[in-house]
Amino acid sequence: MGSHRWHQRLWAVLAILLVSLLTIGLPSLSMQRQQVPLRVQLRWLPQAQFAGFYVAKDHEFFRREGLSVSLEPGGPSVNGLQRLRDGEVDVTIAWTSDALDMRRQGAQLVNVAQLLQRPGTMLVCSAASGVKEAADLKGKRVGTWFLGDEFDVGYWLQRYGLGLDAVRLVEQKPAAADLLNGQVDCATAMSYNEFQTILQAGALQSDLFTVRFAEENSGVLEDGLYVRASDLQDPVKRDRLARFLRSLAAGWRYTARHPDEAVAITQRFMDSSNTTHQKAMLREILQLMDLNKGYGLLDPATFRRSVEIVGRGSGDPEGIATAARGAWSLKAWRDSELDGPQRGPLGPAGREAFATLVTSSWFYVLDLIGTTAFGLSGFIRALQRRYDLWGCFILTLLPAVGGGILRDLLIGGMRSPPFVFQDGTYLLVVLIVLAAGSILASLLNEGAADSANFQRLLGLCDSIGLATFTIIGAQVALEADLNWWWMVICAALTCAGGGMVLDVVTGREPRTFQGEPYEEIAVIGAVVLIGGFMIADRFETLQWPVLAAMVVSWVTVFISRQLVIRHNLRSWRPGL
Repeated sequence: MGSHRWHQRLWAVLAILLVSLLTIGLPSLSMQRQQVPLRVQLRWLPQAQFAGFYVAKDHEFFRREGLSVSLEPGGPSVNGLQRLRDGEVDVTIAWTSDALDMRRQGAQLVNVAQLLQRPGTMLVCSAASGVKEAADLKGKRVGTWFLGDEFDVGYWLQRYGLGLDAVRLVEQKPAAADLLNGQVDCATAMSYNEFQTILQAGALQSDLFTVRFAEENSGVLEDGLYVRASDLQDPVKRDRLARFLRSLAAGWRYTARHPDEAVAITQRFMDSSNTTHQKAMLREILQLMDLNKGYGLLDPATFRRSVEIVGRGSGDPEGIATAARGAWSLKAWRDSELDGPQRGPLGPAGREAFATLVTSSWFYVLDLIGTTAFGLSGFIRALQRRYDLWGCFILTLLPAVGGGILRDLLIGGMRSPPFVFQDGTYLLVVLIVLAAGSILASLLNEGAADSANFQRLLGLCDSIGLATFTIIGAQVALEADLNWWWMVICAALTCAGGGMVLDVVTGREPRTFQGEPYEEIAVIGAVVLIGGFMIADRFETLQWPVLAAMVVSWVTVFISRQLVIRHNLRSWRPGL
C-alpha cells in the first residue's frame, strides 16, 4: 500500500514537472517564431515615401501577423539589391531598371509586389528654359541621376522623334538643386519629392513644362518589393512574405485614412524633417498606389513596358529581355489574399494574358465570323416566314448578339451597357448580313438556302462562332471576377441565348431542347478551358500556356459541333 502511494506521488511530481516545462517552453518557442526578424531594406532615408512601413511597425500590424520586422534605412551609399543578393536583408525596395540589371549579372532576385503601381518620375523644365513642347528640348541641358531615370527621358523623347543624343545629359545634384540654380534647363524629379521642393521654392506650376511619365505611358516601374528566388520557393518563407504583405497593406490603408498621424509617426524615425514637405510627399505617394483593390499587384503589361524602356536605354534589349524572364511572381501576393480568395482558375497575370488574347485582332475576326453566321441563320428564318425588312432585321439581330446581350444584362456592373452598345461593329455586321442577304435573296433561286453547299458553309461558320463565343463567354465571367461555374453558364448563354430568344419570338420550341447538342458543346468547351487554365496558372509569367488552353478548348468545340452536324448526333433524353 505504501509502495503504491509512493508511485502515485512520483507520477504526480513528474506530471507537474512536465506541465511546467510545457508552460515555459511553448511560449518561448512561440516567441522564437515571432522574434526571427524579417530584415527590410528601404530605398532611401526615412521619409513619408515609406510611411506605411513605419505605421505598420508603430501600430504593431507586423506583430499581429506574428512578425518581427527590422526596417533598414537606405541612402546614397546603400545598394539594397546587393545587400539582398548577399543575404544581408530579406526584402528590399528597388526600381525595375536596377533589378533587371542585377538579374542580367546573374542575381536571382524576384519582384513579389509592386508598391508604386504608377511611376512617380517626372521631367521638369524651368520657365527660363523656354521649353513649351518636346521639340523645344533639342540642345537643352537635362539633369538626371543616371539611376534609370535617363531611360524614361530617352523613351519619351523617341515618341516625339528625338533621342538622348538630341539633349545634353548632366548628372544632377539632389533636391533639384541644379534646376533651381539654373545649371540645367530641365531635370528629372520625383513627383513626391523634388517636384514638391521646386514648388515650395516659389516656382509656379503653370510656368513650368512638366511631363509625368505615368500619364504618358513611358515610365519604368519603381519601388517594387524584391526577394531572393530561393526564399520564394521555401513554403515557410513564402508564408512569412504573405503575412508581411498583409500587415504592410494594413499600414498603408491606415496611413491613407490618417495622413497627418502617419507623417507624425514617420518623423519619429527621422533626424530632422519639414512637415509641409512630408505631407506633400505622402499625398503624392498615395496617388501612385491602388489601396482599395489590388494593392501591391504588379501589372504584367506595365512590366513589359518597363522591360522595353530599360532594354532600349541600356543598349542591350536581348540581355534585358532574358533577365526579365522569371523576374516577378505573384505567388506571395496571392497567398496574402489582399483582394480576398481567388475566384476562377486563373490569377491576375493569367487573366491579363487571357484578356489580351481575346481582344487580339485574329480572335476578333473569328468573333465577327461567328456573329455573321448566327445572324445569317436568323435572316434565313425571316425569309422562310416571309417577314418584311424590319422583321428580317430583328431576326438577324437576335441570334447574332442576343446571347451576349443577355449575358451582359445578367452580369451588369462592368458589362453595362452591353457590349453591342460599346462596339458598333457588331451592329454593322448585322446590317451587312441584312443588306447582302436581301440582295442575294432576290437574285438566287428560292431553294438556294437549302442547298447542301450552302448548309455546309453555314455549319462551318456556325461552328467557328460557337467555339469563339464559348471562349468569349468564359472570359467575360472571369473578367467580372465570378466563380468558375459562371464561366460555364456564361459560355452556354453567349452561344445559345440569342437562338433561344429567336425561337421564342418566332413561336417555336427551342431546337436545342429537342435533342440537338448545342449548349452542351459550349459547356464541354468551357470545362476544357477551365482545366487548361488550372494548368496554365502554374506558369503565371508565361502567356503561351493560356493560349494553349484556348486553342484546345476552341478546337474541342469546333470539332464537336462539326460531328453533330455531319452525323446528326442527338443528346440523351430522359425516359427514351
